[in-house]
Amino acid sequence: MLIKVNRTVFEKKNDLVIAVVTAEGLNNSIANNKITEFFNDAVTKQKENLKGQAAKSIYDFEQYHASMRSFGINPSKYQISIEALLNRVSKSGNLASISPVVDLANAVSLKYLVPLGVHDIDSLVDDLEIRFSNSGDVFEDSEDRPSNECEELVYASGNTIRTRKWIWRQMPVGKISEKTTNIVFPIDGFCTNLEALFEARDFLASNLKTFFDCKTRVGVLCKDSPAFRISNLSNEDFKAEEISIAKIKAAFESTGNSNEGINNIEKKEDTTEEPSVFVYYHSDTETPGIVFISSMEKNSLVKTKSEARRLIQQGAVKINGKQITDVNNIAPLNAGDIVQIGKRHIFRAKEGNQ
Repeated sequence: MLIKVNRTVFEKKNDLVIAVVTAEGLNNSIANNKITEFFNDAVTKQKENLKGQAAKSIYDFEQYHASMRSFGINPSKYQISIEALLNRVSKSGNLASISPVVDLANAVSLKYLVPLGVHDIDSLVDDLEIRFSNSGDVFEDSEDRPSNECEELVYASGNTIRTRKWIWRQMPVGKISEKTTNIVFPIDGFCTNLEALFEARDFLASNLKTFFDCKTRVGVLCKDSPAFRISNLSNEDFKAEEISIAKIKAAFESTGNSNEGINNIEKKEDTTEEPSVFVYYHSDTETPGIVFISSMEKNSLVKTKSEARRLIQQGAVKINGKQITDVNNIAPLNAGDIVQIGKRHIFRAKEGNQ
């Protein structure tokens, strides 16, 4: 199961970035005083900041508003979720407690001023996709169906709409209950507020581990990395390295509206001369997988070890015709072994010196 962004969305808004947290095996049925304290503190701080005023008069959400308008959504009528939370706090002075995990998510949203969704993974019928709606989609709030069913930006799983108007309102179909154990949290934003997205993501992941003693995984969706796995994860998946803030910014600044990718290794042959051999290095202190990753970097096939690890996890690497997706399952290379990176980059292994 994946969370992913349809390419047509990036064609309309190519600086869209969605930070992602997954939580596996949490218990949402037990009250937690520390979460309650954190939640109440976040609400109190925003109440003091807002002083009864509308959120947009205190905080700058214009980039979200402009993006809503570019997607054909009226941000005044359909407020982004964080703005709606803030206005609720400003108007009533409080925010209803829902459940431990939802309260934690809302508190993080209030702390970092970012829209944050909460989706039950086990209730998904297919990948969770950010896309434009179509005529076959099922809207639970049938009285407020889009006038043109092929133009509303939504979160959907199969043909079931999970969130309306991009980041406006989640539908009851994915409601979190005390029985929910596996959750994906998307945090929507842009290249311009990456720091806030990543800080919110990492803070949420850390506190999920602390409060729920569950497994968490973090990632990011952007135009060059539009999908992220959220279910059937191995222990190695939870340790996966991922794209950094610097890499996203650099890719966006260098390519602008083009379709070049951060890790598009297939395009390397158009601009650089590939080596005819893959030089590998033996080590008495490192595992074969770590040695292989280091060798990819030293052969200038990737810029960083993180990129090498990601290519392996994405299934872009073969050794002697066998696809490798787990760094821990890489055997020591021998001279003459065939290493394939991507579809057309094939090398013959040769031993080198450290």
